[in-house]
Amino acid sequence: MSSVVNDVWMVSRAMAGLAGVGGVKDVARPLLAALAHRGIRATLVMPLYSLVDRQPLTDTGIELAFPMNLTYEERIVHARIYRTEQVGASIFLVDTPCYAEKEGIYTYTQNEAERGGEPELTGDGYLDYFQMNVVLQKATLELVQSLDARPDPIHGQDAHTALIPAMMRTVPRYQAYFSGIGAGITVHNAGPGYHQEVYDAEFAQAVTELPQGVLDQGWHRGGIYPFIVGGLYADFINTVSENYAREIMEAPAEDEQTVGIGSAFLERGIELLGVTNGIDPAEYDPTNPTAMGIAAGYDPLSGNMAGKRECRRALIAEINRRQSAGVQMEGRLDDAPGRPLVTMISRLTAQKGVDRFTGAVRQLLAGVPSQSPPDPDVLFLVLGTGDPGYQEALVRLARDPRFEGRVAVAVGYGPTLAHRIYAGGDFFVNPAAFEPCGLTDYMAQLMGNVPIVHLVGGLVKVEDGVTGYGYTPHTAEALADTLRRAMITFRQHPEQHQRIIQQAIRRIHDRYTWDKVLRRGYLPLYEAAVRVSSRQ
Repeated sequence: MSSVVNDVWMVSRAMAGLAGVGGVKDVARPLLAALAHRGIRATLVMPLYSLVDRQPLTDTGIELAFPMNLTYEERIVHARIYRTEQVGASIFLVDTPCYAEKEGIYTYTQNEAERGGEPELTGDGYLDYFQMNVVLQKATLELVQSLDARPDPIHGQDAHTALIPAMMRTVPRYQAYFSGIGAGITVHNAGPGYHQEVYDAEFAQAVTELPQGVLDQGWHRGGIYPFIVGGLYADFINTVSENYAREIMEAPAEDEQTVGIGSAFLERGIELLGVTNGIDPAEYDPTNPTAMGIAAGYDPLSGNMAGKRECRRALIAEINRRQSAGVQMEGRLDDAPGRPLVTMISRLTAQKGVDRFTGAVRQLLAGVPSQSPPDPDVLFLVLGTGDPGYQEALVRLARDPRFEGRVAVAVGYGPTLAHRIYAGGDFFVNPAAFEPCGLTDYMAQLMGNVPIVHLVGGLVKVEDGVTGYGYTPHTAEALADTLRRAMITFRQHPEQHQRIIQQAIRRIHDRYTWDKVLRRGYLPLYEAAVRVSSRQ
């Protein structure tokens, strides 16, 4: 146990196992588990969404009431607190109408949008997103006081929670109690749409209770950005890989991939740190086929890959039967010895480089427009959902008569099907334009599926030729060339291919388990926050 850090409170809009989409949910749960495993008291505060099963929850009897004024009226929000325990941590869930009345977490469901007479809102963020965020942040601070708790740090996950440090330090109702308590923020994504900014300064001041001068410090591109406001008062602010932190801070002010947030940090003297996310290898252990839902067990670390071949046969049979639940299957795969199976599991968006992937597939299978000869003995399988335009482009690829038997697309998502794809594939492609950390490369590596990644953001942890393959620049040609290079190793040097698999797994165990990430990354940040706050 750390001699300085004994009690960590985390605040998040999502947690795997309860409710959530995106990368935040996949960090909150294992980081809490790592804290508890180390003997540190771990607590999470999150919303009680309507989709959360209330059956296993305990009603604490705690009722909170706090102001949430609008510019034209004074309002009090009432919240009731429920509790459960998972991964050795206490989870407090905030029950209040702004969560209970929603069917989704961040965005309108189709049913909500159609019921409101605005079907075009399907998939768009909730219009009251900023109020939803502030309710969670205020409820956290109210709950800490109600329980007379003394967290060492309070650790907020992403922009939804980034105002907490400023509230602790500058809102009169909180200042005295939270003096001496540390606070930090993790930036999970600095891309467009992830900043939770607000463009009405008068409204922001009324809702948050933050002094106008504090909010003015966060003014950026015509709005108030929580990352900037919180970063000025936090004891630390980090993002989810060291390289992504560098990319954010080095990007020019006009950069659109980061919305110029790094330039705003530099102007205000905010230091953005990097802590690369971890993974729990036990959750992607192919020696346990029943838990993973795969056809057979195998052990890539020892070199026992017979079960992986069975996983491949079963996967291709499932794809060709077109009977996998919850997904729309297009295309088929004609298996044969020596045909590597290249896989991709992704949201189908511009960020994820889907256009580069489709271009590389055409170059490999048809040799156009590349000058290199085609390689028809490669199979491609994609699982994902997202932008309708990218979905349609992949479907057209699978239906193209030139690629009959070589390309299959599963539109949709299912975690068990994803496990079967990781287990059955030989190579796993991530051609993202930007990637804060990347977790799918870990998942693929642990299951003996060699990653091929665009070397950007957190994907630089894949070492070319050692734990996978990496390429630049961000083009279909560069991806196609790297795929060709990987195929040569796979076909002509199988012992080297196996060595890459084993080196990748060892690297994860040496550096990237959550216990290691906590000890080397977050604990030093927590300890520094405690030391700084104790001097205030």
